[in-house]
Amino acid sequence: MNLKRIAIAGLATAGIVAGGAMLSSSPASADTVPADPAYGSWPVLKQGQTSENVRALQWFLNCETFKVKTPSHFGPATYAQVKNFQAHAEMSDVPDGNVGAHTWLALVEKFPKPMDYGNRNDCVKAVQVLLNKWRYNDDLPITGYHGDRTKNKMLRFQDAHGLPATGKVDTRTLHKLISTPAGK
Repeated sequence: MNLKRIAIAGLATAGIVAGGAMLSSSPASADTVPADPAYGSWPVLKQGQTSENVRALQWFLNCETFKVKTPSHFGPATYAQVKNFQAHAEMSDVPDGNVGAHTWLALVEKFPKPMDYGNRNDCVKAVQVLLNKWRYNDDLPITGYHGDRTKNKMLRFQDAHGLPATGKVDTRTLHKLISTPAGK
């Protein structure tokens, strides 16, 4: 190889390395980040999935005024509302419509709604859906009211999962409800 070709190859390699460094320093999208250092892994939800976590996501979106039907299927309407929520929460320049750690945390921490005893709203419906993943022989009706049955099931869930059994709906409890597979 002559000197000119070596110089061009060196510059091309340097550009690839520098470009890779620039790519790795940009913030990850919601769909590529399943973990948060404070809580650990959060499930990643994408269009086409069906689950109780999707249904809870839909109730959380409704609670935040991003209205969507709650069929437990992550379809085009849910995808569009997730993107709207991500834009509203200023999560990135280009919302991706997928739900990972950043989106979950924004839903449950950045824009919290009262979900504790005595409250009635769509966020409580999300909590009831998540609590019903753990059968305990008493499925809760999805009423949106956090009364005695919801509080008692919350206390049992917290106790069984090593959380302080307060009956309060905090971020750590929501993380455990969302991230633990059903029945565990």
